[in-house]
Amino acid sequence: MMPMVVIPPLKTERLTLRAFTEEDAPFVYKWCSSLKCAQYLFWYPHRSLEVTQKIVHKWVRKRRNYSWAIVLNDEPIGEVEIIKDLPDHGFEIGYILRDDMWGHGYMKEALSSVLSYMFSVGYLSCYAETDERNAASRGLLEKLGFAYEGLEENHLIEKKNEKVNLAKYRLAKEAFTCR
Repeated sequence: MMPMVVIPPLKTERLTLRAFTEEDAPFVYKWCSSLKCAQYLFWYPHRSLEVTQKIVHKWVRKRRNYSWAIVLNDEPIGEVEIIKDLPDHGFEIGYILRDDMWGHGYMKEALSSVLSYMFSVGYLSCYAETDERNAASRGLLEKLGFAYEGLEENHLIEKKNEKVNLAKYRLAKEAFTCR
């Protein structure tokens, strides 16, 4: 059995990033049930709070990767997750933010903090992918210094039985500066 990952708390100017707790489920439901938030993601919005509660319970019980709640004024408003480790000391990152929080720079602030942490503990590169149509996500990655590596056309999203074009990005540690 894999050991449980310890999620270190991270602080930014306006945010706290911390491990999820069972009590966060109603907040997580706010973004996981949103059609706007899930529009370009690889899963359907949650249909009930119970679905979200089961998922958050699993996150808390078996922490197998880094996953931070993005907290503003004591309320979780989003998530940054290290989806998986990659060869050559790389990692893949994912993120989501409640749609009423878009446009305030919160995700850029949160991602900068997580990237700084991950690079400080020995990772050398970060990989991210997004639906080609998600202009906001693509712009965010580019603002953070990610380099566009190309498009994977007709990628099947199994959970949605839908094909999308994936824009692929990579950020090398030496190219990252806290922005």
